[in-house]
Amino acid sequence: MVLDSPWLTDWMQKNTKCLRHAFVQYGALLFRGFQIEDASAFEAVALAMVPNLEKEYLGTSPRSGIQNTTYVFTAADFQPHRTVPVHIEMSFRDFPPATQLFYAKRVDQWVGGETPLTDMQAVWEKLAEDPALREQFETGELEYLRNMDDCASTSQFDPLVQKCWQMMFKDEKDAKRNCETEGFNCTWDASNRLTLRNRQPFIRKHALSGRPIWYNHINVLHGQMMPGDYFRTATLWPGLARLWPTALWLYYRGLFGIYSFFVPDKDMGSTVLKGSGEAFSSKELQAMKAAIHEHTRNHAYRQHDVVMLDNHRIAHGREIYLGRKESRMIYTAWSNEYPPSWHTVPEETTCHDSAV
Repeated sequence: MVLDSPWLTDWMQKNTKCLRHAFVQYGALLFRGFQIEDASAFEAVALAMVPNLEKEYLGTSPRSGIQNTTYVFTAADFQPHRTVPVHIEMSFRDFPPATQLFYAKRVDQWVGGETPLTDMQAVWEKLAEDPALREQFETGELEYLRNMDDCASTSQFDPLVQKCWQMMFKDEKDAKRNCETEGFNCTWDASNRLTLRNRQPFIRKHALSGRPIWYNHINVLHGQMMPGDYFRTATLWPGLARLWPTALWLYYRGLFGIYSFFVPDKDMGSTVLKGSGEAFSSKELQAMKAAIHEHTRNHAYRQHDVVMLDNHRIAHGREIYLGRKESRMIYTAWSNEYPPSWHTVPEETTCHDSAV
């Protein structure tokens, strides 16, 4: 059965209670089988789910706005060979989005391209089993350092330089205004490279459940974390196809190894330090990555899928894929809020309508 987007919005309004219950319990909802043909239809559905969508993006991935929409963007404008490690959207901010939505416009790639989803509540529970890690992270802070080149001279070799600062801010005045609002310490060097620094806790309490969540951007912004995701992909891909992620794993592991000898962490595109200024040990980083991989499941899209995530709990990323860049087109929208009525309605487990 294929159902159009107006039917979906009507059905959601009738089933608020069960959707809220499932969202709180699992952190993610999948809407499949609805004929959501384009970005405009997705935007209408997203607005029906969460009326207060945002359009200011301060994240690390390059994104593009979609024509004829106000709140819909590409999920990530990377080439197919670039993995996006799982992360809570904009977790380096004081007030990250609460709700993240994805829409599968096109999924014609040959292999790969899934969206990994990670339960960061479970990740923290795993890390907290180690008393030393629990003591260090439970009340500690970390410092983010992000370097953004001028668009006229962007580094082509550092994988952690993901976009130039003029892609995020209109001009220097706009950058300074945003830095003040967000609590970022912003400085420019002689080459017009912008450095953003700010501090955040390792974990935060969930807005609805009050449970502690592993709530940070280490998995994306620390260079030693990326290569392990290519290795994980190699274990998942079939047959000879796994040779490609294996080659990428060896390449990025070697590249970051070379950088570690010649380039200080603070001069890379990004890094993360402990609040004391101390670097993380390899053992600590490996424990984080192992806990993340243990609680990650890959979501394979079908065309017109809509996925709704609790961004305060469920992290997302992007698997590499084989195929032309345009063979996989995933769009996104987000809100700093949950659906308004979800804060007050009682929990219920049964949705009304067996057609879905």
